[in-house]
Amino acid sequence: MEKTIRKAVRCYLIKDEKILVVKYKNDNNKKDFYDIPGGKIEEGETPEQTVIREMNEETGVMPKNIKNKGRMVIEYPKKIFDFNVFYTNEYEGVNQEFEDNISEWIEIDKLLKEDKILPNSLILNRFFIDSLIKEELIFDMHIVVDELENVISVTYNII
Repeated sequence: MEKTIRKAVRCYLIKDEKILVVKYKNDNNKKDFYDIPGGKIEEGETPEQTVIREMNEETGVMPKNIKNKGRMVIEYPKKIFDFNVFYTNEYEGVNQEFEDNISEWIEIDKLLKEDKILPNSLILNRFFIDSLIKEELIFDMHIVVDELENVISVTYNII
C-alpha cells in the first residue's frame, strides 16, 4: 500500500525561551494536543507564503524574517507529512483564540513535559533549538510514529 504524502510547513516562532504553539479544542483525534503552527502548502503557493498564511490563520500573528531551516518528514503507518521547517523570532500582532484552537506562548521546557504534544515538537531539544537559531545550519529529519503519536525512530542530518 502506497502512503499518502502531504506537503506542508511548520514555523517555530521562539522568543525568550518560549514558543508560540496552537492547542486544539475541537478535533476528536487531537483535542488538547499542542502543535507547532503551520499547514498544507496550497497549489501555486510557495512554502514561505504558506508559513505567513498559516501562522496568521492559526495564531493571529504575522511572522517576519522567516528562515528556511530544512525538512522534517513524519511517517505514520498510512501517511507521510513532508514539512518545510521555518524559524523566526520576529513577528507582528498578538496571539489569539479561534473556533478550533487557541494560540499561546509556552516555555519550551514546559511544552516538552506535556503529555499531548505532536511529534514535530521533538525538534525542541537544546541541540535543535541551537540549530534553528544558527543561520548556517540546515537539517533533514525523519521521524517514524504510530497512529497514537508514539515515536518509533528519529534520524537526522545537520548540514
